[in-house]
Order: sequence, then structure tokens, then C-alpha cells
Amino acid sequence: MNVKLFVAFYAVIMAVSCTPTKVVVPLNDGQWQIGVTQGRPQINEGYLPVIGAYAAKGVSSTKTNYGGIQFSSLLLGAVQLEAGQVATLVPQQGFKPGISYSYGAQSFLSTRDYTIRFYPEAGLNAYLQNGPHILNASANTWVDPTWFLADFGRGQILAPSFSAGYRLRYKWFEAQLEYKILNPTREIHIPQNYIPSTAGLGGRGTFWGIAINF
Repeated sequence: MNVKLFVAFYAVIMAVSCTPTKVVVPLNDGQWQIGVTQGRPQINEGYLPVIGAYAAKGVSSTKTNYGGIQFSSLLLGAVQLEAGQVATLVPQQGFKPGISYSYGAQSFLSTRDYTIRFYPEAGLNAYLQNGPHILNASANTWVDPTWFLADFGRGQILAPSFSAGYRLRYKWFEAQLEYKILNPTREIHIPQNYIPSTAGLGGRGTFWGIAINF
């Protein structure tokens, strides 16, 4: 990995919430889901792969716990772990969308100096499910308790994202596709690289995943 790409990769992962939505509709009570995900945040004329894996379990008919790891961060000398819960807020009724909410946290542990960073996060999902088909629109934000430590006054307390996606949850298999607008509250700067933005702010990218249910 050349120096420019390394710098860009680090900046994209740290500046925006580059993890896809794991679970939109809570799993059945006692059901497990194990999946792999890839994010494709755009940079220059291509994209950067953000690869991760997760496991989720339905702990009731309306709540699902999850945990995951982002393998791409390991290339930068950081162990990135996440955990949280997704719960039904309003059940779907016919063509009236259901609403779920999520809360949890992302943690980073440097393998160089063992510095730890902790980022709480929360989100809302509106979804329509028809048989195995699930459409969703989601909003999520990370909270940075150490925003004031960022260089050049570029830190921010909140790092929001907005997304829309489609999921096929059929028996033991689930496929996921999501388009995400990343951190549209600010302009993202990466030296000598261009981040395609939305109205001049934030970034964007496509995310996908596959999972098995049992």
C-alpha cells in the first residue's frame, strides 16, 4: 500500500462512520446470524475496501444483540471492535413502516502504543418487510468524546450518516445492499486525494454483506 493510499485509507476510516448497518429488523428469539461485510467509500475515481465480520443473536422477539470486528483497521495498526443492540420501537403494520433503534459503541485499540478510543453510537431504522424482502432507510451517528484532541480544530462531537438499503432474508441466507451518505455535516480533507461528496460535504459509498442464519 503506497503512502498516499495509506493516508487516505486512515483518514476515511477515522473521519466517517464506515461500517454498514448490521441488523435492521430484529432476528427471531434465539436465532443467530453470522455475516461478512464490505464497505466501498469512494475516493478519487475508485473506492477503498472496508472489510468486517459480525455475529448477532435474537435475545427476544423484539431485541437482537450484535458484535463485530473491522479487519481493514488492522492494516493501520488498530483493533476495531463494535457491539450493540437493535430493538423494535414500532412494529410494522401492513404498509405502515416498522421502526427499530440501535445503540452500542465502537472501540479502537492501537497495536503500536495501546491507546484506546471509544465511540458510542445510536441509530434509527425505518423498514418495510414483505416476505423475504426488506427495504430500509436508516440514520446513525457516532459520538466522539475526545473530539477536542483532533489536530487543527478538525474534531467534531457527532459523525452522522444516512443510508438506504435492500435486504433479502430467505430462510438461512441473507444478502444486504446499502448506499450510505457519510458525515454530511462537514467537508472532509485528505491531502492530495479527492472525496466525492454530497452537496460539497461528507462522503459516500456502497456497502454490501452476506450472512447465514441458524
